[in-house]
Amino acid sequence: MATGQRPPIGPSAFAPHGAVDQASPPVAGSRVVYIDATGPFNREMVDQIREIHTTTFRDAAAQGPFGHITTFHASMLATPDAFTAFAALLAEWMSMGIIPTASAYVVGPEVEGKTIVETHYRRAREGACFEIFERRDEAEAWIARMLAEAS
Repeated sequence: MATGQRPPIGPSAFAPHGAVDQASPPVAGSRVVYIDATGPFNREMVDQIREIHTTTFRDAAAQGPFGHITTFHASMLATPDAFTAFAALLAEWMSMGIIPTASAYVVGPEVEGKTIVETHYRRAREGACFEIFERRDEAEAWIARMLAEAS
């Protein structure tokens, strides 16, 4: 699939649902891309993720191994076609060589849907270095270990 193409699921029927925004790293010069995500999400949001974050991941990959932490807020629920599109996006990034060395999700107990969709997120990231944590400090420590091993 060429960059910027939508997976063959059909035309967009809805406005993007959810928000996925780049967050500032807590330390300047960090080798970790931070993202804040507020769900629930639909396939059209995955299209926006492609547009917004492909450049960010390409720039980070150009500097060497990098990590990625997404902190979920409110909900991590997503439609089935969003998971299909997300898996296709990750495969696209992998083929471009811009997939993070390690990715972590931070999902606090207040975030709805973890028990319902965790398996879907893990399936989408199958084969990648990926883990889910309740606290950001745990995710950061794990990412740091994974990046140290990759260096």
